[in-house]
Amino acid sequence: MGFKYLNKEQDIFDGDDGEDVYANEEQLQARLAYFEAQLAGLSENAPTEDRIKNLLEIGRIQVERYKGADAWEKAFTAFTLAQDDELWELAVEACDVMFLSEGPDALVALGHALWLGITFPIDPEITVAMLQHLVEESPEEADTRAVAATVAHYITSMRCGEEDDLTFFTSQMLASVADKHSHVTDQSTFDLWRRTLELDKPDVFLKKLSGAIDQLIEGKWWIDKDKIRTKLDNENQN
Repeated sequence: MGFKYLNKEQDIFDGDDGEDVYANEEQLQARLAYFEAQLAGLSENAPTEDRIKNLLEIGRIQVERYKGADAWEKAFTAFTLAQDDELWELAVEACDVMFLSEGPDALVALGHALWLGITFPIDPEITVAMLQHLVEESPEEADTRAVAATVAHYITSMRCGEEDDLTFFTSQMLASVADKHSHVTDQSTFDLWRRTLELDKPDVFLKKLSGAIDQLIEGKWWIDKDKIRTKLDNENQN
């Protein structure tokens, strides 16, 4: 079994000297001014989705500019709007920006992104990105890393199919996590590792992920989970 290790370490600024950083800041300010103008130009009757997308673009730019407080403010506003209109994929994107802003409740935002990204059939690439955050936030020897990587592969297998490139990507992510977690180096050891951690049982690893999400959020829920579950159950029955 071959392993392809993922390198997610990348600085926001790729430039090696001050001139490159200065040029990039000029570009970011130009982009910021553009999206702020777009946001200001929206009429009261403009689609909520347009308002959210502009807020998120501003938030992402502010993350790149290390303006975490403003990034959080824009993203939380976007999250509230998305929640009100049940635009759950955009709500997850808003949580991602809040997490990247590194605010005091960044992990609470990540917990919401994970719960919503798994509960709703949003773009699986976004869900996988949120699970990658959890992998990267957890110690290499922690079972949470293994659970997050397993859920990522499970989600892509269900939503994309076994032959999809994203499913292949998550299989490599899981292999990398297994190697760092328990020095797994071959297929038989990998299979034993999965069985030992019960990563071959969806009902078990999904429950473990739910517990990890609860630890991230620590009771600071911004959504009504019971209301959402009831609505989903009713829709599935009809």
